[in-house]
Order: sequence, then structure tokens, then C-alpha cells
Amino acid sequence: MQAPTDRLQPDTINAHLANVNPALAMLAGMQLDVFSPLAAGPGTVTTLAEALGVQPQKLGPLLYALVTAGLLTVDGEHFANTPESMEFLVRGKPRYLGGTAEAYADLWSATLHTAASIRSGVPQAKHDFARMSADELRAFIRGIDAGAGATARRLHKDYPLAARRHLLDAGGGAGGLAIALCRLCPDLRATVAELPSVAGIARESVAESGLAARVDVIEADLVAGPPAGRYDVATLRSVLQVLAPADAARVVMNVAAALTPGGELFVVGRMLDDGRLSPPEAVAVNVMFLNVYEAGQAWTEGEYRAWFSAAGLSDVSRQPLAGGYSVLRGVKG
Repeated sequence: MQAPTDRLQPDTINAHLANVNPALAMLAGMQLDVFSPLAAGPGTVTTLAEALGVQPQKLGPLLYALVTAGLLTVDGEHFANTPESMEFLVRGKPRYLGGTAEAYADLWSATLHTAASIRSGVPQAKHDFARMSADELRAFIRGIDAGAGATARRLHKDYPLAARRHLLDAGGGAGGLAIALCRLCPDLRATVAELPSVAGIARESVAESGLAARVDVIEADLVAGPPAGRYDVATLRSVLQVLAPADAARVVMNVAAALTPGGELFVVGRMLDDGRLSPPEAVAVNVMFLNVYEAGQAWTEGEYRAWFSAAGLSDVSRQPLAGGYSVLRGVKG
């Protein structure tokens, strides 16, 4: 039975609207690099403002918001990092995720266009990489690459990748996943396959890593055909979710064609359960995606499994991760 309308209160609606505040506070803190100066110890609003070159009266409200978000603590007038922010949000730390700030800012801003995107049938904040300047494209590709190291560590922990010899990082962006896996697996070689506009960014990143002797970069259109070479393991990280279903199926087919028999394919990305109601993070991110991609979505496990089957991949298993991500593994027969 529904509650009488005179008993209903707007608290639930207001709570939903207010829940974005912790995320927005975190994003602002990452963009300002609030957490790095605190790595040396607690600081006040004044000392932090001096370190960041901003006004104390403007910085103060953000710091208290970061406390309520669980990313800072406060004792009197002194703010300090939590263990999580110390580990992931301090520049220079091995697991630093601050580089993702611009990518999230882009997606969250795009979400404000949702109603217009649905009305028009056209993504109102479309990612048109062909029209981005070189600097814009580099900033975006490197931004989304910031989480690649965490993905590499998870794959290395859960799967025996050290036994593999040649990795294909298909649609690997700036090459962060390939670089991190090569550091974790001393005998592994890797090849990053990317579109020509992105391959140059990957080459820059590989050169900076000092692993150019073990990580190659090739130009490839994964929708059009298989990449050159033969590999005993391949990864597709956050690639299929930007494509229409037919193109995603072709990419899986073409990457699988480059695998040797017994080779493994790992797809990492936002993945829905077949009921499309969980995990909630993947459900929510679809609202973002409809504003930036013509047909990309967080596809369902069943859709992924169908693409794997059509590509001759068997022994398929799914491992859910945090944030609505999953790893789907398949083996080439």
C-alpha cells in the first residue's frame, strides 16, 4: 500500500541530490592536489592554502567536506590524510590514482546533459577523438590510464600471468597496463595495439617507463581486423563498453584470432548482471555513457559471453571487482 501523499517528505529526494557532494569534494581535492602536501604531516587551512597557492577562506569548506567524505581527518585545526588518501591520492605514490581526476570530471560533467541526449537521440557530450587537439587527447588518454596499474596488480594477483610470454594490450591507451604487468612479470613481453592517433601517446609513455626493450607499440584498428603478431595472453581494458554491440563482437573476434591455442583473453570493464539492475555502479555509469558514446554501454554478462563463444573462447569465468567493474576470462580452444 502506498503512503498517503500528505505523509511523504522530500528527504529521500534531497538525500539523493546531496549524495554527489562527497564525490565532487574528492574530485576537487584531487584536482587541487590537496593530499600530497599532507603526506609530510598534518596541516592547517592556512598552511595548506599557502602550499597550494589558494585562498584559505575558499579552501576551508572543501577540507571539512573531505573529512565528512572520509578522505581527511581533523584534530582541532589540523587536517591529515586517512590511510586510503595517503595510499592512493598522494602524488608519486606507486598506487596514485590522482590522474583519473580529469577523466571523472569529464564524465560527471557529461551526465548533466542526460535529458538532452535522450530527447535528441544524440550524445550531447560526445567524445570525438578525431577533433581533439593533441594536448586534449594526450590529457584524456593519460587520465583514463591512471587506473591501469591497479588493474595490472589485480590480474597478477588472481591469475598466473607470470607463466605467459607475450601479452597483447589491445586498445591499451597509453600502455599503462602493459607497462605495469611487465614490471610485475620480469619474463613477460608486451605489445600495445592502438589507433594511430593514440599510438604516439603510448610510445611516449613506454619511453618514459624505461621498458621500450620489452614493450612494443603497433598501430591497429581492432574493429577492422586482427592486430599483427601472435600472443599467448591478451587484455581489453575499458574498450568494449565504448562500442556498439556489433563492433564489440568484432573486436573480441579479432583479438581472439591473434591468440595462440590455449591463450587467454581478459576483458576488464563495467559489466552488468543480466537483469541490468546490478551492480549499481555499472547501472549508474550507463547514464554517463549515453552522453559521450554513440552506442557504447556497460554491456551484460550474457552479451559478453555470447561474444566470447562466437570468437571460440571457452572456460569463461567472471570475477566482479569494485566500482561495477568485472574481469571476464576466456581461453582459446
